[in-house]
Amino acid sequence: MRRSGRSQEQTMASKKALAMQPSKKICMTLLPQDIVELILLRLPVSTLLRCRGVCKQWDGIIRDPQFAMAHIQRAPRRPLFFFQRENLVHLLYPSEAILFDEAWSPPKWVVPVIEPDDFLCASCNGLICLYSDKSTIKIANLATGECMHLVKPVRNSKTDHFSYYSFGFHPVTKQYKVMHFLRDEHLHVGTSFSIIQVYTLGDEKWRDVRTPQALSLRCVERSGVVNVDGAMYWLTEDEESVWKHAVVTFDLSEELFQWLQLPAVDPANYVLRDPDQWLITEVDSNVSVSYYETGKLHIWTIDSKIEQSWSQKYNIRLSMLEVPGPHWICGDKIILHDFNKNLYFYELMGKNSEIESSKLVKQLRFSPRNNMQCFMFVKSLVRLDAFRKAGVVRRPKRREGWKLKKWEVWMDRLHRLENHCRSIHDMKHKIYENADKMGMEIKLDLQQTPDLDSSLRLINWLEYRRVLEILCVNLDNMHEVLTVMNNTTGAAHNKESHVADQGTSSSAVGISGS
Repeated sequence: MRRSGRSQEQTMASKKALAMQPSKKICMTLLPQDIVELILLRLPVSTLLRCRGVCKQWDGIIRDPQFAMAHIQRAPRRPLFFFQRENLVHLLYPSEAILFDEAWSPPKWVVPVIEPDDFLCASCNGLICLYSDKSTIKIANLATGECMHLVKPVRNSKTDHFSYYSFGFHPVTKQYKVMHFLRDEHLHVGTSFSIIQVYTLGDEKWRDVRTPQALSLRCVERSGVVNVDGAMYWLTEDEESVWKHAVVTFDLSEELFQWLQLPAVDPANYVLRDPDQWLITEVDSNVSVSYYETGKLHIWTIDSKIEQSWSQKYNIRLSMLEVPGPHWICGDKIILHDFNKNLYFYELMGKNSEIESSKLVKQLRFSPRNNMQCFMFVKSLVRLDAFRKAGVVRRPKRREGWKLKKWEVWMDRLHRLENHCRSIHDMKHKIYENADKMGMEIKLDLQQTPDLDSSLRLINWLEYRRVLEILCVNLDNMHEVLTVMNNTTGAAHNKESHVADQGTSSSAVGISGS
């Protein structure tokens, strides 16, 4: 009976111990899938990509296209700045993208899917359309690293340009479409187009859609194209309008055109000097047009396409700030730059705002670069392998574009920067070692030098400039310390020599006296 009682006690104790142990698998199965989805929706894309390996359930949720679209609706939109390849001061600068994070801070590393000779055409749902001198254009997801290569509709055309391409999405049909404005070579000296070549991701070929009339290609180049609510919008010339411009819409589902008149205003209230000062963009998910005149910026958003009614969203006085180029609205912030190539953010407080120079938040200085574009971007989980029917989907080969001979000088500069960082690190330790031997206390006021290793990732040109500035400051500080150490060592050496000379003189006197 005693053995039986002991065995029962042991059995009860073991059950109690098992009950106290947490079982992750049991806890996970108790969570309904809709609750799991709500939790995952709150995570950033980088975390979700790692979460795919947790279990099959999570992997299935994250790979679901409906989950990807729901995540896009919640994800924060941030400005994506793109700097085109250009030759400046006898140095060829590569094309690079600068995507600000949630804290509005620029990144340090080169975006892998963007090659140094790429040009950015458009951005939509986390996908970007890239143009190059090759025979293909590229659709890429910056977050996942997937790339889709599509054969261009026009090959070996010397007059083709990256601004003739755009990219959009229709929320009902769930289709992504690439557009190419085909330049009329013989009509209006190539400044217009009458055909739009359209490619739907997943189809096998491009299709030609003829426009009702010849449209201005120059307006597309200067003012851009925007995708809002399943339609593409751009400006064209209209001599009958007060503004000499009108808005053209192209529905991505029906592929039909519509003309919209710009806001009806009294010309006496506006300085209509240059009709090219118009810009079309998106503000708060609405089509927006803006007009810039000296010291003033007027921004309207469309209320109804059917009634062609507009409302003035912002009336901004720029005060003493000179704005030479485009501007962009991101949420309640306006992004602009001055003639010194300083990029600023400014928080708009209402419809009528006056930008005060003292309240501008400087984000970066993009000198010596000139050609800058800005797109509103959201990191997404949209998968390109679902459209692999006609295009080639793959992750980019490691540094494929950087292997060209013309980028050897740029790569050499990066490698030399790495060597300088290592040299300064070694020099710092030598200074401390020498100071210990000399009995000196030295405090080096040095900025932290980042660890660079180009075999892993390449830094972008902004980080290159920042690191170079840090190296210059650190070198100046260490030079001052070395000067002090040399002077101290020299003074000590002179003192020892002087004492030795005095001893020698005394010995000489003694010898002669004897």
